[in-house]
Amino acid sequence: MILGEILSKIGGKPLDALLREKVLVPMGLKNTAASQTSEMPSPILHAFDSERRAALKIPSDVAFYEESTFWNSQWGTPMGANQTTNIDDMITTAVKVGTGALVSKSSYEAMTGTHLLGFGKKQDNCAPSCGTQTNVYNYGLGVVRSGSWLLQNPLLGGLGAVEAYLPSKKIAITVAVTVTQEAFDAQGNYSNSSDTLFRSIGAYMAPDDAPPSVPTKK
Repeated sequence: MILGEILSKIGGKPLDALLREKVLVPMGLKNTAASQTSEMPSPILHAFDSERRAALKIPSDVAFYEESTFWNSQWGTPMGANQTTNIDDMITTAVKVGTGALVSKSSYEAMTGTHLLGFGKKQDNCAPSCGTQTNVYNYGLGVVRSGSWLLQNPLLGGLGAVEAYLPSKKIAITVAVTVTQEAFDAQGNYSNSSDTLFRSIGAYMAPDDAPPSVPTKK
């Protein structure tokens, strides 16, 4: 939130205008736009969710599965950064970010380098977000690294996605999924199945540099 306000002050424009001028237009994203409400252009990929089960104190033996398509996600981003997009623009974004199209060579290295491998440790008070940075999943600057792949993998309100790029092979993959009621456990927790699909597709497309497999939980 604070960074969004800082960028707006420095740029002298609202953040959505700056993003459109400096990022969206240069990237050629024609179907991506800022939204301050839950309104989205059609056609819409509808999502359904059971995450509020615990908050609403719904017993585990009672069916609970609600539409979450129009939940407003503005609360998690600075004003102007909450955006809608489509699968075509997601693949374009994967390529542009993965190649560093809008940044300098030094900035690209800072964004994608392996500088944090081995950093961090598991902390119960912020699980599962806190943990040691491994080759399977580690952070660059604004991107996630998994093996040689550069990606983002958002998961929110029953909707999961991955956009990924493999620089050495110039391969881009984009996956977006919604999940069935059976995907949620008794507490309303679930996983990003788009990540599983991405890794399967990546292994097929680049068998000699596939995304590393996620360790099986014991």
